[in-house]
Amino acid sequence: MSENTEDVVRHAENAARSLAELVTDLTYRGAGIGYPVEVSFICRHLTRAAGEMTAALTLLRTFVEGLWDQDRLMTDYRGEPLDEVLQRYMTSFLAAEQYAGVLGKAFSAVGHLAYEETPSEQEPTWHG
Repeated sequence: MSENTEDVVRHAENAARSLAELVTDLTYRGAGIGYPVEVSFICRHLTRAAGEMTAALTLLRTFVEGLWDQDRLMTDYRGEPLDEVLQRYMTSFLAAEQYAGVLGKAFSAVGHLAYEETPSEQEPTWHG
């Protein structure tokens, strides 16, 4: 593996680790989220991450297609036909792309949520 490729792999590993840490934080500390704007901030960043992931998958698909065009691909020891393996890859890529679009819609919807105060959080009425 080249030095440049090692950097790319390390960045992908760090991205996966960051998402895992986010899930852990939401699981154990997420109950502290009290306002829709906080959810909106998180959704905005996840929507951006999904867009970046789509871009990364597009680049990876291009690299795989280039290897295919150069006859540098083959299947592993299981002997599954290469066309089937590549078709699964393309199907998975499309699913990831659709996920990014759905997440964008969720982010838009969160922006329309309003925070409803409970009676104890409302300003006291002054009678004077």
